[in-house]
Amino acid sequence: MTATEPHVCFVVTSDMTAGTFLHGYVDEMRRRGIDVTIVSSPGPGLRGLRESARVHEIPMRREPSPVADFVALLRLAWFFARIRPDVVVYATPKASLLSSIAAAVVGVRIRLYELWGLRMETASGLSRAVLGTLERATSRMSTDTIANSHSLADRAEELGVTSRRRPVVLGAGSANGVDSDHFSEDAPRPELDDGTRRFLDETTGFVVGFVGRLHPDKGVDVLLEAVSLCRQRGHQVRALLVGGDEGAQLSNVSDLPVHVVGHVEDTRPYLAEMDTIVLMTLREGFPTVILEAAAMQVPAIVSDSTGAIDSVIDSETGFIVPVGDAEALSEKLVALKNDSRLRASLGENARMRAITQFSSADVCGLHVDFYIDRASTRAAAR
Repeated sequence: MTATEPHVCFVVTSDMTAGTFLHGYVDEMRRRGIDVTIVSSPGPGLRGLRESARVHEIPMRREPSPVADFVALLRLAWFFARIRPDVVVYATPKASLLSSIAAAVVGVRIRLYELWGLRMETASGLSRAVLGTLERATSRMSTDTIANSHSLADRAEELGVTSRRRPVVLGAGSANGVDSDHFSEDAPRPELDDGTRRFLDETTGFVVGFVGRLHPDKGVDVLLEAVSLCRQRGHQVRALLVGGDEGAQLSNVSDLPVHVVGHVEDTRPYLAEMDTIVLMTLREGFPTVILEAAAMQVPAIVSDSTGAIDSVIDSETGFIVPVGDAEALSEKLVALKNDSRLRASLGENARMRAITQFSSADVCGLHVDFYIDRASTRAAAR
């Protein structure tokens, strides 16, 4: 590492987040000879990062826990004071709040908040007020905020949780882009599990897919209602849901051809079976899964919620419909089911957009450029 290259410390709450989102950042910084340290809660998600970055484990809980949070804050401050990074970057709410405070206390000059979503959007009452206060605190303790979509930057400004200036959006957005060589119809991929293969063999019809956490915020109930509407009108449609159950409303689906896969390590075999992917989410930062589907030429139908609306160009790479509107979703499903040329055209356009605007190397490169620029600007000012 030369004297002009900063030591960057990246902090996230969960090991699974680290394993999912940080490889591109680490690869880019390693390529440039930048010293990088990853901090997160312990877990198997860190395994692949240890080969290319320093990894330090500090337990952090996603939900509020005053005692555990205070202990994590002290451990972060002690660690930052010991390693003296030039730049601390943090993402996910708990890691960002604690890291912004700890880094400021020990005198880290560049503190960058990677804003990947706003939990307060779907909260109400006291919970919303508390989450808003915590967002404002994180923003004010940070030297810059980087939002991963233009609509998220707009929403953060609208809700008054930003400080100093509007969040920066780099390029077209996204937290980490997509590897279009890995997510490709032509790339080798694992076989489907036996249960999913049996479901697809024993049922017929247009395959509507979902990939992500089966959480009420993700709009899975709207997807299933739309599937039901399609079938009531004589259209053969079935649903393939991939992801761990986190409380989504999956009741009253016994009469529908719905298969729940659960969490999988590699989503590509399942994306390859989908005719379209649907994300009727209430809020996002920027949904990476839509880029992964796009890279595999699977057109998407998304809601017009924060973040999701940035992931599709309406009628060009997929469709955008109003949040919660099962009727509008069902109409788009029927349109795609009945027009194979439209599906193919949207899928081709989606892959081209993923390659040209959301290459993982390009997206992560923009972020690393920003880290270096901020460190260089501060060093020159000093």
